[in-house]
Order: sequence, then structure tokens, then C-alpha cells
Amino acid sequence: MSRFDEMINGLRDDMVIPENVWRGYVRTLETLPEKGDRGRYSGRSKNKYGDKRKRKAAGMTVWKAALIVGSVTLLGTGVYAAEKYFGILDFFGGIENESAKIPVEAEDLIVPVTQEEQKVEKTAEGMPVDFAVKEAMCDSDSIYVVLEAKAKETGKYFLVPEDAMEEDPVRDCGIDSDMSIGEYASSKNLEIKHVNAGIVNTDELGIGASAIYFQSVSDDVMDIMIESGKTEKEKTLDVLCAGIFWDETMESMEDIMRTEISFTLADISNSTATAYAPSGSAEVPGTGAVIERAEVTQTELGTYLEIFYRDDSEDWSAMPCFRLAEDKAGADLRIRMGSGTEMLQDGTYLWKLSLEKMELGDSIELEAYNEETKEVYGTFELMKEVN
Repeated sequence: MSRFDEMINGLRDDMVIPENVWRGYVRTLETLPEKGDRGRYSGRSKNKYGDKRKRKAAGMTVWKAALIVGSVTLLGTGVYAAEKYFGILDFFGGIENESAKIPVEAEDLIVPVTQEEQKVEKTAEGMPVDFAVKEAMCDSDSIYVVLEAKAKETGKYFLVPEDAMEEDPVRDCGIDSDMSIGEYASSKNLEIKHVNAGIVNTDELGIGASAIYFQSVSDDVMDIMIESGKTEKEKTLDVLCAGIFWDETMESMEDIMRTEISFTLADISNSTATAYAPSGSAEVPGTGAVIERAEVTQTELGTYLEIFYRDDSEDWSAMPCFRLAEDKAGADLRIRMGSGTEMLQDGTYLWKLSLEKMELGDSIELEAYNEETKEVYGTFELMKEVN
């Protein structure tokens, strides 16, 4: 276990983290592939966006009450010229990955964030890296932000993702070399420094989980994309981001250096909502759950399916998860960030599926299952309600 992992494992002693958030954190750790799996991918590979998101590295970071999944993106090995950066479209796969492209109509949602449109709220004394927001995108249920970490002193540091280890292939950072991160840094007489980024005001934006992606621009410049589901529906969002800098000499959370940056993001997407109701029995066998209704929200960026159900059994081990039945979902359907469950104020449970853009039609076939045992409880048809 790395020193960073030990620091993260101590978080729960220092912070009040809701039990359901911590359970989701542990469940994600158990279900993601092992760290060594990343070595099969090179910077030139044409990998699916979903595969890249699921790379599990050495550390996982709990950011306030939000789960942040460390994940190295593999976009290419070329070094960008000055004033260039890897943007949202690049992180979505660029020209090499057709399956990972966002819908064409969603590209208009991406907006650059100029230096004048962002404000550094605070930064650690002696911070050796400048962080800046480059661009962002959101719709009613998702938000994406790209930040750039750039060393103030050139030719001194090799910036790597926060969960990277010296023995990891340097290709994981998008650099065309067969060396490890440690070997590469040593060959160029560079000091290895770790960077990360995240959204700070998760409670205000209704963010429960985030995925983080990394791509080297050059040895001392790293672009980072944050992908989050959100529940805040306001059309104008005040976003507070943080850039993180640390190295192996830091022994506690207090030693980690951070810069906080604020900016305002407008939701310029259009959304439509459609209600669905169970066509037959809505009781989930083997559980105390009863499906009440569902709602589908469509935007230019994605499809969001919310299933509302009640469960008075208080048996967490049997509580169902939901997904589209296999014959409707397709083998390559990507479940995006923001999927999961929460209890609403009236006691109803909400299970949300954030999906790639798709049409669901007049009926939806859901499959209820147990995440831990993999038992399938049954399938349920929900029909579109007529106004």
C-alpha cells in the first residue's frame, strides 16, 4: 500500500462520510478491474471510452462526500504545441474512437473558459504548479470540466496522475515509450510529482460521484478531465474546482497542496422528460421493493433514466439494482457517471441510470438484480404514460 493510499484510508477517521456513500466507494473498489490491467493499453490504442473509465489504479480518492475514480486516459502520444490542450472531445476518444464520440449535437454544449472567466480563490504557499480551467460542458444531469496543471519551472518535474506508481508504464500517461514512469523520469533527470483535480462544491451541485481522466501534454503539463453526474437543475452553475499537487515526501493530508478556482457555467442544453409506469406487477421478488414509476430525460448529451421505488424491508443486502434488460441494452452500452441510488425525503428510493444517448421507445424493460450476489430478481415492463 502506498503512502497516498494510507492517507486516503485515514479519511474516514477525519471526516463524516455518509454510510451509503462509503458503501458505494467500497463497491466500486471491488468491481473495477485490477490495476495491472492498464498495462495492456498503449497510447496509440483505439479503446472504448467505457473501458478507459474503468481502469483502476493504485489509489481512490474520496473528495468530501463524493467518490472520485482515478483513471488514466490514453489519447495519443504526440506532444501538443504551445497554446494547445486536450479538450473534452479528445477525452471522449477524438478521431480514433468512433464509439466514444459524444453526439454531434452535444458538441455545441462545450464552452471554453478563458482566464478572465475564472478566479483563483486560493492557492497553497509555494505551489509549484499553475492550475487553470480550459473548457467545460453540462446538461441537466451531467457536468464535465477540463483543467490543466502546468509546472511553473520547466525542465524540472514529470507530472503524473495522483495514483500513478513508478513501475507503471509511461504509456499510461500517453507517452510513446516502453519505459516505466520511474525509468522515464530518471532518463530525463526529472522529479516525479503527482497531480489531480476535482469539483469542490459537490453538495451545491448535487454531485455524488466523479471520474477523473489524465493526459500528458508534455513532461511538465498534464490535462485532467472531471466527469460527474449532478442533480442541480439550475441553468447557471457556480463551480468551484481544485487542483491537487503531492509527492512521496508528503506524510499527511495537510501536506498536500491545492489551488481552488471558481467559474460560472451556463447550461445551454435542451431537455425533455417522459413518464413511464409499470404495466404489470411492480413487486420485486425476494425483496421488499415495489417499483412506482420511471422518468426518462433526454438531452443533446445523454439519456437519463430514473426509477422510483419503495422498499420498507430495510434489508440492504437484498436491495435491488436496476439496468436495462440485455436484449434492449446491447453489449456495448456504456453506463456513465451519475448512476446509482439515493433515498429521497419522502422515503422513496431513486435509482438512476445515466446512459449514452439512445431512444427508449414506448416501453422500457428493466431488470432488477443484486449487485453482490449477481442474482436476477426479475424483469419489468414500463409503458410510456399518455398525457
